[in-house]
Amino acid sequence: MNIKLNIVEKANTLFRTYGFRGVTVDDICKECGISKKTIYNYYSDKQSLANETIKYHYNNLHKEIKAIIDLSDNSIETFFKISSHFRETLNDTTPLFVHDLKKFHPDLYNNHQDYKENLFEKSLQKVLIKGKNEGFIRDDINDTIVSKLRIEMIEIGFNQDVFPLKKYNYRDIQLISFDLFLRGIVTTDGLNVYEKILKKIN
Repeated sequence: MNIKLNIVEKANTLFRTYGFRGVTVDDICKECGISKKTIYNYYSDKQSLANETIKYHYNNLHKEIKAIIDLSDNSIETFFKISSHFRETLNDTTPLFVHDLKKFHPDLYNNHQDYKENLFEKSLQKVLIKGKNEGFIRDDINDTIVSKLRIEMIEIGFNQDVFPLKKYNYRDIQLISFDLFLRGIVTTDGLNVYEKILKKIN
């Protein structure tokens, strides 16, 4: 495997598992089986590497969402599959990751927000427009606002001030969040499609 890609992949996993502050360059070296000198050949410091992992994560997420959109029969199925995908990967990301960035590294957090907006929000807006054309999403929905709200609903589940890790199950939070979100934007026909999907998996 390409050394630089290996570093980014392993660092991304470590940061999302233990939080940015909970991972040292030595930890990354150990995980990659390389020396600090090798890492510093590619990255000037841990922060520049963290920034690269954020870009890497969102580029991969964008590809995954695009694949879901391409393989889904309709917008409701797309939203459902995207939500399921997030829940399946929740265990790979500790709430401490976003918390660390927001509280201690605002520049990295801003980059995180920019990638999220440029890659994720635009994908959700396309699904909303498709849903309107299908008659499954309400015509009066503001695509830009709703896509932002959906992302914030996902992220608030990781907010330690609102949902402390010791008190809440993050999969439960996301399940409730998604159900509230979708029921708030669908038409009667869209709701029927959603409830049929729910019956299949329950």
